[in-house]
Amino acid sequence: MKRIIPSLASVNQLYIGEELKALPEGTPLHVDIEDGNFVNNITFGMRVVRSVANMFPKSPLCFHFMATNPSQYFTEISKCGAREVAVHFEELPYPSEELCALRELGMIPGLAINLRTPVEQVAPFFDYLDFLLLMTMDSGYGGTNGLGFCFASHERIKKARALLPEGKELWVDGGMDEAEMRNCFSLGADVVIAGRMLFPEKPATKTEPRRAYLPGERPRSSAQLLQEYTARYCVEHGGR
Repeated sequence: MKRIIPSLASVNQLYIGEELKALPEGTPLHVDIEDGNFVNNITFGMRVVRSVANMFPKSPLCFHFMATNPSQYFTEISKCGAREVAVHFEELPYPSEELCALRELGMIPGLAINLRTPVEQVAPFFDYLDFLLLMTMDSGYGGTNGLGFCFASHERIKKARALLPEGKELWVDGGMDEAEMRNCFSLGADVVIAGRMLFPEKPATKTEPRRAYLPGERPRSSAQLLQEYTARYCVEHGGR
């Protein structure tokens, strides 16, 4: 089943509760944990994660760790009801240990790989994971710095789909727009992570710089966009 999962990193952080409450109940939520070490950005600490889990207990939390020593968080996020969890191959000396630790705690383990990592390099670990997350831009960088989807990722998606065994999901994350979402699903992705597609920023004007929209200020709500994209790309491409 094809899925689009909203990313918390793109919501208006001053109104995170209101932003998430506007989505349909039970919507899975993608939580990037960036620590300022593995990547240059910092996102959420465990206090915010616990608050989101408490406020939205019916929404499965899907984690993507762009952090050093991700296993230090595993017990805490398992208590928050974490479902899928992706850890970066580039950070792990022994990936199979981290993936097995996630499964033992009742979570669904996945590996994430950056642009510079060949898909073939993680093939020995396919038996230990349930999904592979391909980054289509450098980890930790978003639309604010002008970087977006890397078109070389098209070949990586096709290669990953061909190499992954039956039953293993392929996730795609990074710099997504509607055209690339369509491409990703057509090339074999099962899940697309959507950030600024669902939570776009207000464009700059002559008198005001670009900024996050206030709740209710967007011309089309995030819930409307999610519903439209899901109907357009997940239902039409429901089979692999």
